[in-house]
Amino acid sequence: MTKTHERTKDYLTQLLKAYWFAPPVALWRAVELRTAAEETYERPLLDLGCGDGLIGRILFGTPGTVDVGFDPWLGQLERARQSGVYRHVDLADGHHLPYPAGTFATAFSNSVLEHIPDVAPVVRETGRVLKPGGHFIFTVPSDCFRTLLDGYVRRAGAGDVAGAEAYAASVDRWLAHHHYHTPEQWSAILADAGMALTKARYYIPEAVERLWDRMNARFGVNRQRSLWGILASPRLRPLGYQALLSRLLVGHLGRRWHAYYEMDVPPDEKGGGLLIVAKKEGKGGNSRRAQ
Repeated sequence: MTKTHERTKDYLTQLLKAYWFAPPVALWRAVELRTAAEETYERPLLDLGCGDGLIGRILFGTPGTVDVGFDPWLGQLERARQSGVYRHVDLADGHHLPYPAGTFATAFSNSVLEHIPDVAPVVRETGRVLKPGGHFIFTVPSDCFRTLLDGYVRRAGAGDVAGAEAYAASVDRWLAHHHYHTPEQWSAILADAGMALTKARYYIPEAVERLWDRMNARFGVNRQRSLWGILASPRLRPLGYQALLSRLLVGHLGRRWHAYYEMDVPPDEKGGGLLIVAKKEGKGGNSRRAQ
């Protein structure tokens, strides 16, 4: 079954409710899901690195619409199971998928591959478990991610290139990012796995990434101490004020950040995120879109 994508769906508000304690995470993920939701996802559908299932639940919506989710972390996987969006979940490593060749029509992965130092074997395994004609749809930080960081832009603009590079390296360490491939590099990695790149789309315009970077510091998401980090601490939950605090934040930032959420990368520019769609040789069948 195919469902038409609704451009008006408010992923920002949904994600702010989920990540009220870390609002910049909600902004990035909202733009990411708005972009990913425009693709068609044929079933059987595999969520590669499903984590706690939050992204799958918000993107695909209806319970049981993702056939399989897997993740190497048991605690995360149990939460994914409880989300209800997956028909089945597995504790597995992307280098050794426990599925026969040609099992899935689509594999989806949201901001996972950049955390894997040697990503080529995982891409080959993904290609193996796809049906002929199946698609691998994934999001990653782009080859421009580092140079669009607000801290990088400001330092480089002041002539401090070494300082800009040091700042970007600190973000790499904090986020555990191992690589930022260009579309051409992804094309080569995918070709080695028997897949052809059919789309490379940049998202997260510079203005959005710079806001995201500044807000990481303001809200203490980048592990710097902040008043917000204290107020949002789980240790203070018994005091009872956080429910009101979260509602106020969702309403305020939902309005203030909405224009950023709606921004697209101009056709002649690059953004901080990259959506890749690849196709395995052959043909394949039953489609649906993200809801």
